[in-house]
Amino acid sequence: MKSHLRFLAFTLGIGLVLAISTAAQAQVNVNVNVGRPAWGPPVPQGTQFYYIPEIDGYYDLYARQYIVYRNGQWVPLAVVDGYDPYQFHPVVLDYRGRQPWVYVGAHRDRYPRRVVVVQPRPVIVRPRPVVVRPQRGLPPGQAKKMYREGYREGRQDDRGHGGGNGHGRGH
Repeated sequence: MKSHLRFLAFTLGIGLVLAISTAAQAQVNVNVNVGRPAWGPPVPQGTQFYYIPEIDGYYDLYARQYIVYRNGQWVPLAVVDGYDPYQFHPVVLDYRGRQPWVYVGAHRDRYPRRVVVVQPRPVIVRPRPVVVRPQRGLPPGQAKKMYREGYREGRQDDRGHGGGNGHGRGH
């Protein structure tokens, strides 16, 4: 009886060890596409780049950033302004290296650019404050009118007569 109990305990111990090692292996194989963005298609292990025809650029899965051509050079960006990545049609590249843009001509030919509607940014219009300035001098046109009247009066006084009708001021 003692030998049967020992054999049974030994068998259960080995079964327990095998069950634990199998569960550990299953946990290791769960996370295959860790660096893949939510908007991108699944990629095979070891893939680093998507080509995105809509922006004529790339997405680096390891660095988690876009690479686009701006001002004569390839620039990494965290976000591409004006684009919704869920509207992209990324292509998984079978490329090993650090500069996929060396083959941008071939990528453009193979994967033509799709039309994407760029989302306009909202325009914020702030009303200008109304500034009330104190009025200085005369209203528009009033100075000219007063000048004419003064000029007429001055002519009348200097010459001694009022332009021939006798109805000038002071008569």
